Amino acid sequence: MNKTTSRLRSNCTKKYQFFPFCDTHGQISLDFIAGVVIFMLAFIFLFQTLTNMFVPFQTNSDEIKSVSDRVTKTMVESTKGIASSQSGTNMISMSRAQYFHNAMNNTTSYRDMQNDIGLANGDMLYYINMSLYNPDGSLYMDGTGEVVLNNGPKIPQSTNIAQTIRVVYVDQDESIAMLYVRVW
Repeated sequence: MNKTTSRLRSNCTKKYQFFPFCDTHGQISLDFIAGVVIFMLAFIFLFQTLTNMFVPFQTNSDEIKSVSDRVTKTMVESTKGIASSQSGTNMISMSRAQYFHNAMNNTTSYRDMQNDIGLANGDMLYYINMSLYNPDGSLYMDGTGEVVLNNGPKIPQSTNIAQTIRVVYVDQDESIAMLYVRVW
């Protein structure tokens, strides 16, 4: 036995047997556990505080989602969009969808469409990308095998993008489809 171990044993009598510093069997002491817990709580608090500090700098994070919802509603419930009639909600016209598909290729038509559905107002200009999919995830095609609606600018990788998905009924084909509207 070395001097340190024998000194500890001689200072620890039977009445102090539960005192953690008298134990020489290598168990973790309570002060170490308390220190680790306090360190972890401080680290978690710091992480939560730092991540929440940067949220106010994303100015349009809530706004962009509401714009996406509004544009989607305009597209499927209004004749300004791809709705087949003013009264039938979520019923879309394939010919209107094909018109928007072609209009998004032309820069002038695309700008006019942005103004018509409310994506360009004053100092804010939002971009839109729309796609029509089958419920199985494939692009929706017409009877000739042409894509009905899948157009708009390329979706950027480093911008806040809001996506709204609506289940729609294509009245010419009498089938269900999924309309994806992405706004940034």
